[in-house]
Amino acid sequence: MSDTNIVIGAGITGLTAAITLQNAGKKVVVVEASERPGGRLVRIERNGDAAEAGGQGIHSNYRDMLGLIRAEGLGGDLMPQLNHQAGHLSRQGALCYPKGNLGLAKLMGPRGTRDLAWFVTRYLMLSKKFDLFESSVDIPAYDNATAAEAFSWAGEGFRDYVLRPAAHAMSNTTPEFTNFYFLLNLMKLVATTKVMTLRRGNASIAEHLAKKLDVRYGVGAKKILTKKGDTEAVLLEDGKTLKASHVILTAPMDRAAEIIPDDLIAEREFFSKFPNSPFVLVYFFLDRPLPTEAFVYVGHAFRDVAFNMAINHTVKTPHLVKSGKAIISAWSSFPRSAELIRKPDSEVIKQALNEIEVFFPGITGWVEEARVQRHNWGIARLSPGQHGKILKFKKNVEALSGISFAGNDYDGVHMESGVRGGLRAAQRALKHK
Repeated sequence: MSDTNIVIGAGITGLTAAITLQNAGKKVVVVEASERPGGRLVRIERNGDAAEAGGQGIHSNYRDMLGLIRAEGLGGDLMPQLNHQAGHLSRQGALCYPKGNLGLAKLMGPRGTRDLAWFVTRYLMLSKKFDLFESSVDIPAYDNATAAEAFSWAGEGFRDYVLRPAAHAMSNTTPEFTNFYFLLNLMKLVATTKVMTLRRGNASIAEHLAKKLDVRYGVGAKKILTKKGDTEAVLLEDGKTLKASHVILTAPMDRAAEIIPDDLIAEREFFSKFPNSPFVLVYFFLDRPLPTEAFVYVGHAFRDVAFNMAINHTVKTPHLVKSGKAIISAWSSFPRSAELIRKPDSEVIKQALNEIEVFFPGITGWVEEARVQRHNWGIARLSPGQHGKILKFKKNVEALSGISFAGNDYDGVHMESGVRGGLRAAQRALKHK
């Protein structure tokens, strides 16, 4: 039997698992279908300037990710994000910059203010207890309702200035297409933490780890091979096989469904049917600085369009933009993102530019270059009942030997979820020797 551990996928989850095994003295090979590490950690660059085009921030409660960063000597690269001010379109379409809760209260009105206070008390302070970074407890009252249903008690002020922008920014959906459990997880995280990024972008931790590991790029895994229930090897897309003592599968869930051994029928079905929100962003590199009053702009109180949110990355992460020129990203959300993912770049860019013009009047004449960033498997979409299905899957795979599963899609979508999942998978592989 081979003594090699094979990790499928060089995202933050797979790299965490791999470096943990290697540090424990084990032989590890990482196979990655693309030509770079990081997965959905993406740094978009132009002429020395850069912006995050995937995982946006490292939150202050990312215990294990921060531990990994510091253990790898990158603690000094942690930089605060300047994400303190948001811009809103009022119901009349005017740009507003509410200062703190008092400013937001003026926008929402008395009913919206009462609704916000009730939400903070009932769901941020007194909610049922659950782990933000691991799906470990089913709460049917949270799991079985959409966010729209769970907030049906709220008036228009709260829905348009808090709920809909939060769903767009955090779950990348409208409230009708995510369960309450998932959106509450995200809202609790954002409301209770500060956010950082790495000096050279969040992808730099993946690049750093990959340089220390045996990562095979450009040839993805095709199938995990078993014999009488025992894991034997990984069949690669080029027809070669790699013998394995243990396989950790961290690929995106749509690809994982194809790679899972044929005899693991329930597991394949779980992965293949997992809801997903494709994610389409457009980055505009401008010919000038744009010292806007806010780092993020939302327009949900005024209109309903695909690109109803935009970020000024030069304000948010100025350390990545040496020239000082503005980098603006336009953000779509599901279900419209499912339509956009099929459109050519030229149409997507035109639509995005038209829809964010209201945030940055005159932007059309300032664009030096525009790029579309597509995440075909963007973010797991936890629809009603999905947490129950996750817990059933996790219980079933405990009995499997020679194979472990790890991924942030079914543990909260955060980077911290991926790191913790990678750590658990590595420990499981070590115990199964």
